[in-house]
Amino acid sequence: MVRHTEHRKKRVLIVDDEPAVRRTVRAALESAGYECAESENGATGLAWIEENHADLIIADYHMPVLSGLRLLERLHGNQNGTAPPVIMLSGVLKSKDKQKAIELGAYAIVDKPCNFRELVLTVDEAIESSSI
Repeated sequence: MVRHTEHRKKRVLIVDDEPAVRRTVRAALESAGYECAESENGATGLAWIEENHADLIIADYHMPVLSGLRLLERLHGNQNGTAPPVIMLSGVLKSKDKQKAIELGAYAIVDKPCNFRELVLTVDEAIESSSI
């Protein structure tokens, strides 16, 4: 289990307008050894990223104030290629919207409700691929 200790200090920002989703995603990730921070929409998520470091962002696609898609656009526009990987969460997303998110740089799109074991595996893969 060397890999588990390697990501013990990795930080994930969870951006979702639903507190229950943030809590459950946080619980799953913290039980896997990740440090987590939370934000309620894309605008506060961007502000948090400007002041803090995240190794990965999990963002809901549909949110008030600033959607996950707009967050993704701004991250990749403002970070000069240094933006952390982003995993998008979505309850109902058309294939054209999923394609748009991938084109904008999303690492993966996970449907809600999600299998938390699969989500943790996707987070592990995204963080490993970004640190190569």
